[in-house]
Amino acid sequence: MDRQQSWSTEIYRDMEVHVTTLEKQDHPGLWDYTIRICEPGADAGSASELIARSGDDADYDKSDAALAAGFAKGYAMVDTLRQQD
Repeated sequence: MDRQQSWSTEIYRDMEVHVTTLEKQDHPGLWDYTIRICEPGADAGSASELIARSGDDADYDKSDAALAAGFAKGYAMVDTLRQQD
């Protein structure tokens, strides 16, 4: 059964940072996140439009904690990308 992903989006340094959280199937009660970064207005669901994507190996006890960690990592990734410009 597919699980519906709900993406939260914030603009940071002129980039869209999209974060979703999902409960881990193998560890109920623990959460992880996925990040997608793209130019504003681009289709974040299209792999060809993505500038970066990431997650991590940490376990979060709440969806909100995973979401906050996802945005923190997303912002750091944008900072790194912007330094390369």
